[in-house]
Amino acid sequence: MGKLPRITVTRNPARGRADIDMLEQTVSLDGPVARGSDARGLEPMPIRPASILEGEPRAREKLLAHSTNGGASVHLWDCTSGRFQWTYVTEEIVHVVDGDATVEIAGTCRRLQAGDTQVFPAGSQCRWSVPDYVRTVTCRLTAASPSPLKRRIRAALAGAHKQRNSRAR
Repeated sequence: MGKLPRITVTRNPARGRADIDMLEQTVSLDGPVARGSDARGLEPMPIRPASILEGEPRAREKLLAHSTNGGASVHLWDCTSGRFQWTYVTEEIVHVVDGDATVEIAGTCRRLQAGDTQVFPAGSQCRWSVPDYVRTVTCRLTAASPSPLKRRIRAALAGAHKQRNSRAR
């Protein structure tokens, strides 16, 4: 069994909240893991300029884990103040761990703050308004592609079905 990451909590008097820093894992079963650019290992994830509606939001993220079949992944994501449009390619479950934001989906606004969870269906479009800062843990769910064996079985069954239908005519 692998080691669990060590978590340290420090009080930041300027922001009046606790900062949680995770010491990054540097070795996995697959070999060395590259170190990130900051204490949390978050890498820049630029928001397309055409999607920015107000301010200069800066987003970053880090992949925390993924399923073996590629159907799910968990990310740490944060963003500075600004307003922007976002389209969800995959279904996402977002849990806010710090800060807050207002999201508008299909004309409905909802304020998300630390402790809140929101599901964004694949294909949905929304507007994010981040007054100061927001940090989330996000689970992205994709339809896992079938294994090569399943694809061959489906193709064989489809071929048999076509042959049966052509003989019946």
